[in-house]
Amino acid sequence: MKIVETVRYVFLAFYALLWVGGVQAYVLNGGPPEGLEWTAPLFLAFAALLLVSFAPPAERLVLLLAGLAGFAFEILGVHTGFPFGHYEYTAVLYPKFLGVPFVLAAAWLLLFAYVRQMVRSPWAAALWMTAIDLVIDPLAANSLGFWEWEAGGVYYDVPWTNFAGWFLVSLIIFSAVRRPVTRDPQACWLGLSIVVFFTTIAFGTGLFLAGAVGLILVAFHFVWIRFRASNIAAVSERDAERSVSREHG
Repeated sequence: MKIVETVRYVFLAFYALLWVGGVQAYVLNGGPPEGLEWTAPLFLAFAALLLVSFAPPAERLVLLLAGLAGFAFEILGVHTGFPFGHYEYTAVLYPKFLGVPFVLAAAWLLLFAYVRQMVRSPWAAALWMTAIDLVIDPLAANSLGFWEWEAGGVYYDVPWTNFAGWFLVSLIIFSAVRRPVTRDPQACWLGLSIVVFFTTIAFGTGLFLAGAVGLILVAFHFVWIRFRASNIAAVSERDAERSVSREHG
């Protein structure tokens, strides 16, 4: 077990290095240096690998299926325009399968795992996922150059159909997953780190509205965690009082 824990901490250290390096590269240099473009897909892939390695065994299959479902909808979107709108992936994220980078499965897996730990309602989860995309998509389609939209939109040239599609796909995936959630604190903090990553780059590259949305999401994360912890404590206290009452009844 000590070897497994040591490997996990090494993975965490490497992830932190990629995180800091990515922020520095995009904020200060406009992107990874020549010859290091592979670090962009590696960051997402490694984050997903780290999440799955820490996830409880009962959660791993669910996470993998969610990632594959998101990937399947990306393939549908690239070739038909439904449900996100017409777009195309650039050569920044690679390798690809049917026009979609493999790391998109990792991206869906990461966000699904994070939001799944935070809320239970499929509708609330879909709204949260869409709010996160309000931070990510303006960067991915502009500063980061991950993909390009055929038609622009009012929000950083991203069409409204993209966010409608994100909501729809997220709602489908979360509605399909009905099994109880196994608590995984690492998924919460890793998912939050992804939101902070894109929020920091948004401010650093001048996308202030997207950055402001990211700050709201980060603040809401901590407020929601505090609120949920208070509710759990209150329920536990009531259960304890009822147990004492029954014993003395």
